[in-house]
Amino acid sequence: MIILWYIALGLLLFLGSKAFKKKEWNEGNMSFEHTKSFLGFCAVIIVFHHLAQATCASWLDKRYIRHGLDIFVTAGYPMVAMFFFCSGFGMYKSAKSKPSFFKRFIPVRIIPILIPTGLTMLVYILFRYIRKIPFNIDPPLAVNAHETWHPYIWYIPCIILMYLLFYVGFGLFKKDWIGITVVALGIIAYAAFCIVFRYGTWWFNTPHMFLMGILVAKYEQAFFARCQKLYPLKLTLTIIACVILWFLGNSAGGIYLMIFNLPYFKYAYICDLITCIFQVLYTFAFVSLYYLLSMKIRIGNPVLSFLGKFTLELYLIHGVFIHMFGYYMIKEGVAPVYYIANVPLFVLVVLALSIPLSFAVSLLDKKVGKALRPKDNKRYEK
Repeated sequence: MIILWYIALGLLLFLGSKAFKKKEWNEGNMSFEHTKSFLGFCAVIIVFHHLAQATCASWLDKRYIRHGLDIFVTAGYPMVAMFFFCSGFGMYKSAKSKPSFFKRFIPVRIIPILIPTGLTMLVYILFRYIRKIPFNIDPPLAVNAHETWHPYIWYIPCIILMYLLFYVGFGLFKKDWIGITVVALGIIAYAAFCIVFRYGTWWFNTPHMFLMGILVAKYEQAFFARCQKLYPLKLTLTIIACVILWFLGNSAGGIYLMIFNLPYFKYAYICDLITCIFQVLYTFAFVSLYYLLSMKIRIGNPVLSFLGKFTLELYLIHGVFIHMFGYYMIKEGVAPVYYIANVPLFVLVVLALSIPLSFAVSLLDKKVGKALRPKDNKRYEK
């Protein structure tokens, strides 16, 4: 039955799509509508990624491994890279086209993010309280795994940091080169901080794509024109790069340890850093592949458009139901509310509960965002 979900994902992405003929191009490949549609699909893939981690990841208790979603175990970070890329692209375009973009920038951009974050955090706190799970807090400067009460909250401080860097670089300073420098240095400092204090690689293997989005937006016409030249060759090389870097991004660290016959537990830190380097390279290749394919294929249908309206809320909320119905709640050894062993049914329940609730919370976010918008700019978009 799990094959039906793969068919559904294929239909979700390509139903209503249009392929362009030779010498024809989708010049709206980075339009708001087109990118929102693809990000709606990326959000669903992230849900499947976390479902896979709860059902068939290699680190799970062997008794509870249920195969079927295996290809999604490592599918999360390239999807997140797309979010950072499109965020950087959209930020730059909006800043250049809307005179009052930076007016009340911080409350308009950040408070709507904090609403679903706070609501879902309260749920996880309630889970911990009811099941008597310790409320451990890892100090930011501690050198450890940095466990968080909300298992997927890492993205929130990271995207808020990107917004603040953009505000400082492009809002307080009016020169693009200063803005780009501020964002670049901020990302480097953030990655260095995560490496020094040994945050998980998922904390820092994708934010660089925010800067890439800014650069592509700044040089959009020239970039698009350059991609048209030798398009078949560039597409072929990008596909090859994706395949190689996907493999290395999943196993480079392990290969290093195997070649030099080193124990993982002693050299885990080095292993993770080597793997992360190839993951970073893979995000470049993956986003490049999306860009090239989107020049020839225009996607879009009512379902994708709908999902694209509440991607952040879906990202934050779906984990609640994964932990309610997965084999453990929040941490291994804690029984869920109700364990659903059947993988296709598990997927159905999580999606059926997450999507409508996420949409409802997004309506609240939009009302708050609307109330905070500059009064002289009614067309200001979230």
